[in-house]
Amino acid sequence: MEPDTILPPLNYHGCLPEGVHDCTFEQLRERFATNPTRVRLCERLQNFLGWALSTNEFSCVYIDGGFVTNKSLPEDIDVILQPRAPSGIEALRVMEPFFTKGFSAIFREYSVHLHFWCEGFSHGENDFRLFFQYMRPQDAASMGLREGARKGIIRIKL
Repeated sequence: MEPDTILPPLNYHGCLPEGVHDCTFEQLRERFATNPTRVRLCERLQNFLGWALSTNEFSCVYIDGGFVTNKSLPEDIDVILQPRAPSGIEALRVMEPFFTKGFSAIFREYSVHLHFWCEGFSHGENDFRLFFQYMRPQDAASMGLREGARKGIIRIKL
């Protein structure tokens, strides 16, 4: 099912506008797989998502990093998987195969920096969905933006 919204254009600074933007994988590929490096990253992401989809345990994936900007040669893709299960034993069970494989091995095979977020994480846990929208002060400054500037990320419902 296609989301009702279309990805907005990148802003003047080469980022998505602030917020969470829904799309399908096909829309992501059409927008961002624009050269051989980006096509290769997109194929690796598709393989990674195939693994996550095969479990039927995740509700959505959030995508960030240089891949969803105008950076011509991004090196990786930042990914947040959200289990269907809320925070607890069941969510940990769903994440366990990814921990077992190892984050370094996942990066080597898929070029993915993997993170997780679950409904019900305690307030002390990082919400990477918010963190990924934050621009580091040095990145904001290099673009002429104020400290605390934010950018958009992509959500694909699985």
